[in-house]
Amino acid sequence: MTEQSVLANLSQFEWNSAESVSYEVAIEAISQAIAAITPLIAAARQRNDASAAAELVDLRKRCIAERNQLQATDHTAVAEVTRRYRAMAEQLQQQAS
Repeated sequence: MTEQSVLANLSQFEWNSAESVSYEVAIEAISQAIAAITPLIAAARQRNDASAAAELVDLRKRCIAERNQLQATDHTAVAEVTRRYRAMAEQLQQQAS
């Protein structure tokens, strides 16, 4: 049996360094927000606030879904995601402190 590369079925596209960096910054912004949500979930659970914990878990799921759907070639979405998630991460970090 011949082994096929895991990359064999991926479509190819070209992107430049600026797109690559912008996309990575957007992904990092979402990851920062996700990281900021985690201690808030733990705190909500610790104080037995099931409603707040559920809302935060749902928010984290939405963040992960948006991160998974983001396309490097969608410049408008990349810029919007970066702006929105940077602000969200900052707000969530302030809530945690």
